[in-house]
Amino acid sequence: MTGFADISEMSSQLQLMIGTGSHLDPAELDPLIMLASLTVMQNATRAGLDEDALTTLSLLLMVWARQLRDNPDNGGLVKTTAEDLADLSDWPADRVLTALQALAPHILIDDLALFAEGDLEIGLVPLLHHDGARCGDLLIRYWTAHYVMRMGPKLEAAEETVAGGLTRAKDLAGAGERVARLKARWDAYRAKREGLAHYTVYGAGADLAAFVDDVSTLEALHDAVVGLIDPASHGPRTFAQECGLLPCTKLQALAISAGAVQLNPVEAKGVRH
Repeated sequence: MTGFADISEMSSQLQLMIGTGSHLDPAELDPLIMLASLTVMQNATRAGLDEDALTTLSLLLMVWARQLRDNPDNGGLVKTTAEDLADLSDWPADRVLTALQALAPHILIDDLALFAEGDLEIGLVPLLHHDGARCGDLLIRYWTAHYVMRMGPKLEAAEETVAGGLTRAKDLAGAGERVARLKARWDAYRAKREGLAHYTVYGAGADLAAFVDDVSTLEALHDAVVGLIDPASHGPRTFAQECGLLPCTKLQALAISAGAVQLNPVEAKGVRH
């Protein structure tokens, strides 16, 4: 396939999750690249590619994953040679070139002449979006659902810490004004959440931005209360420490919520977690 100005270009959703827009560290990025690779293989299988073409594609995906981790600007682009693929597969070069020709109608090719010689610069976008399937949407849903499921129990525990801490703080000498301010913020938070299920995938899916706001609000309340009732010498744990929340994870959640993503087109009111 030719005529594309930039064969590396991915959709905005893919850029957000595994490209230049992603904030994720390798531990969270790698599963998403793996899921995208599986999507490519599924789409290639549906397209009827033979075994050799699928094997060659799997090697290309291995190269793509490494190159994308090293440089997110690569997007959907893979740069390699038929000779390298032959070394990886332990196949003769002619067999690799034949497999590449079978793969050619399903990918983007920068230079057909160089491609025929085994000097490869190819784009995977057609297989990432085969027959209208949007891999970027899949990655957003997978990561966001996992994030909500991981954060839900931590948020419930943080609520208990805040409620219990404010009760204890009532007896602290000289802290009355500060406790009153924190209590007012806590009451406002609880009132806003009344009747919502933002601690579940079902609830957060209806309004992801609200869920992310809840996390930020509860994090601030938790840390303020813990800092008030537990002297620093006792080693109080912040919300981020309690839930293992990395800065990159929080940034990714904020970036996704800014896109007004909905996991479920449902109304969350009246649903309890």
